Amino acid sequence: MSEDQVPDDVRRFLLSGVLTVPHVEAILQLRAERNRAWDADRLATRLYVRAGVAQQVLADLNAIGIAAAEGQPPTYRYAPGTAELADLLDRLVTAYSTHLVAVTAIIHRAEPRKALLFAEAFRIRKDSR
Repeated sequence: MSEDQVPDDVRRFLLSGVLTVPHVEAILQLRAERNRAWDADRLATRLYVRAGVAQQVLADLNAIGIAAAEGQPPTYRYAPGTAELADLLDRLVTAYSTHLVAVTAIIHRAEPRKALLFAEAFRIRKDSR
């Protein structure tokens, strides 16, 4: 399957390096059960990852406006911050369900960029001392 089958805006979003496959899988879970409060343990069980990984995924989704945190310790619900983001996530879910290989290829292609951005941020902080 070709990456060209993935809508341009979805491809650009994935190439930003913000999401990993566990992030997309978490979006699917949260979106499918919008009224459920998700904690790290519940998500970890669904995604077959460690609770710490699930907690980071949930925190990331909260930080980028896809999930809303509630309570202490926090639980999370699917809550895209804008109608445009909700629409983009709907298209992402459709693309992921119909073109899984292409979407995951795009995500993995973005990972080196994410690592480079992280390294750049570390270098800048280190150099500014």
